[in-house]
Amino acid sequence: MNAVRARRLLECCYVGLIAALAGLGAASGTPAPYVAAILLTLPFGISATVCIYGGYAALKGIGGLWAARTLADGGDPGWLTVSSATLNILALTAAAVANAILAERTLRRREATRAATRAAGPLGA
Repeated sequence: MNAVRARRLLECCYVGLIAALAGLGAASGTPAPYVAAILLTLPFGISATVCIYGGYAALKGIGGLWAARTLADGGDPGWLTVSSATLNILALTAAAVANAILAERTLRRREATRAATRAAGPLGA
């Protein structure tokens, strides 16, 4: 039972680390924490990246129907900055959760295969 608790704790720490990196990237506005979070969430980091870029385009397109898309100085308005940062954090955190679920299922499958191999005996019969 302790191994399961330790695994759960590691999964929670992993998801928390990814959320913290994404939050740091959103707060600082620099790409380095985002890149680190994407690399740490591979393979689901690829789909999170697609979601981030597609979501930003959707936010800018749909949100632009009701509010300004750019400021007078050419920068992004506050609503777009906040909503895209929120999208980034959610997408990367969801990728981390998906990775944790994938890792858990893979470990369970390996344990079941090892148990079946042990039960079959040395000759497999």
